Amino acid sequence: MMDSNSPDLPRGLELTSLSPTFRDDPFSVLNGLRDSVAVLEDGQLRDHVVFRADLVQKVLTDQTLLVDPRALAQTSTRIMRGEDMSVETSMLHADGARHKRLRTLMLKAFNNRRLEAFRERAREICNELLDAAGAEFDFVQQIARPMPTKVIIELLGVDRSLGEEFKVWSDQAIAFKLNPLADEETRTIGAEGLAAIDRTVADEVNRRLSSGDRPDDLISGMMDAQTSTGETFSVAEISQHAQLLLIAGNQTTTDLMGTMVKSLMEQGTSYADLVRDPALIPSAVEEAIRFEPPIFGTERITQEEVVIEGVSIPKGHVITALLTAANRDPKMVERPDEFDIHRSQIKHVSFGGGAHRCIGAPLAKLECEVLLQEMVRRFPAMKRADRAYAYDPNPGFRGLEFYWLCKN
Repeated sequence: MMDSNSPDLPRGLELTSLSPTFRDDPFSVLNGLRDSVAVLEDGQLRDHVVFRADLVQKVLTDQTLLVDPRALAQTSTRIMRGEDMSVETSMLHADGARHKRLRTLMLKAFNNRRLEAFRERAREICNELLDAAGAEFDFVQQIARPMPTKVIIELLGVDRSLGEEFKVWSDQAIAFKLNPLADEETRTIGAEGLAAIDRTVADEVNRRLSSGDRPDDLISGMMDAQTSTGETFSVAEISQHAQLLLIAGNQTTTDLMGTMVKSLMEQGTSYADLVRDPALIPSAVEEAIRFEPPIFGTERITQEEVVIEGVSIPKGHVITALLTAANRDPKMVERPDEFDIHRSQIKHVSFGGGAHRCIGAPLAKLECEVLLQEMVRRFPAMKRADRAYAYDPNPGFRGLEFYWLCKN
């Protein structure tokens, strides 16, 4: 990725986890770019990248920018970027009135009352996983990966007997949908997983429509949600939003849990501080979200020419807002490269902003809070095991493949 006047800047996919150098330490690279260039251009991917907090926030809140990939200038560019050209019905790739309708309906179903009512069940799931882990265990594979899947499956209200199948389908779909470089076999298996999720959720919705059965879960919430003008979700839209939670919500929460625990174990006395004062846990979660977010950046598409800091960006081109770089901007927060759970005010853009701010943020925070509450209560002497760890090379994401802990 290179500006024509800046030959030393990173190029192309070097600003992703595919680059071992960037994967090991993305923050030094991003801090340097943020301090040296306002807008970075990649001619191959027709992409313009912004790093500064003020520019990232401007992009996130600009209502003239789009998220639907069909607005991209050239189909060949979309294919190079790994965009799925199938028409989705979820709010993730919706703009304007359609996005407003879908988001309004989802907020009615995915509300704080429903999430808080599920908190204690999430705690039970967490403890079941902690019980099953040995004295020394891989936190990512044994806790951070299965916990969000189990939580979302039960929150949706899917038959618990299908839990293991749903986890397999979800993992298959994640390997396909969240990795644009997935090989043909992975894509085929992932598409089958997506189809299985879609079919199972649609069957469950149709069963409830026929029987009138409405258990207090998220599927029922989506079925019953209405806008002020009486609009509702279609069956296809309910299935798409179930997929959205199972895929995007799954991977990001897993990655967040992993980097959060790593920071707590390796940054000063952070974990011991939580043991002494569990009231710090919400602040610790917020600081972990700021310090090492699971998503590097988010994209918007121009529907007309846009000028940022004197750089002209044509219609149909992508602007990538680097959330990670903005979070480490000294103008966003003091001492940005320090992990400090005692901050009085924690600002970040890890969940995006504007009309497309992540709707799953409250659930991710709830799961992380429950996890830390149970860890510090049950294992006050928890520490990192004397084993190597590794970051996942999946482009666009920041997460660990494995990270070992000792309970005592």
